[in-house]
Amino acid sequence: MDGTGGNAAPDELAIWIGGKNSNARSKPSFQKLAVSGLPNNPPRWPEVAAVVKKILRCYQEDAQDWEQVGEWVERIGWDRFFKMTGLPFTRFHIDNWSGARYTLNHSAQLRF
Repeated sequence: MDGTGGNAAPDELAIWIGGKNSNARSKPSFQKLAVSGLPNNPPRWPEVAAVVKKILRCYQEDAQDWEQVGEWVERIGWDRFFKMTGLPFTRFHIDNWSGARYTLNHSAQLRF
């Protein structure tokens, strides 16, 4: 990262977890940043693959049978997620945006 705005350089990748549009099983949610600044080394992306495998191993060991990765992280909390995976927590992980809390439609009900 360039350290100025949290935007990854074109040669870096980020992994996002969760997020969904439907309201089946739970309300719609935004995806959240798990790790950023991973090098873009095609064609096999070894650093990205290593991080994904680490996340999936922790998910496999701790998740319920019915849970998706995003649901698992929401259940255990992001603090425990970062401790279990050993991924670094940075200031870019802090989600403090509340701009559309009352204007976005978070349910299947129509509002006018």
